[in-house]
Amino acid sequence: MAKILIAEDVDEIRFAYEAILSSEGHDITCAHNGREATDLINSSQFDLVLTDMMMPEGDGLCVASAAHKLENRPKLLVITGGGERISPYEALKMGEFLFDVSMVKPVNAQDLLKTVRKMIN
Repeated sequence: MAKILIAEDVDEIRFAYEAILSSEGHDITCAHNGREATDLINSSQFDLVLTDMMMPEGDGLCVASAAHKLENRPKLLVITGGGERISPYEALKMGEFLFDVSMVKPVNAQDLLKTVRKMIN
């Protein structure tokens, strides 16, 4: 299966994504913020990076930018709920050219699995 990095600052959401994707046999690594995700992207190889857009210490745009610098760029999936001052759709518009697929929170397990399957096959 795929090696996937999940970058999500909300523990409950990160745990849910990890449980859903690991149930399919994927090798999951998690990051709690953008800086951690960027460090992992630069030190390990991933098939797919699933990132939130709004996170502390570097947002999803920073994560995607780091991935785009790699010779073997992973597929990039952003899932966002927006933030206090920005709607999820405005957040997605900001990074529309950086991500392969964009989704709006909340995302159900079936939609997440279906999207990840399409992205890695």
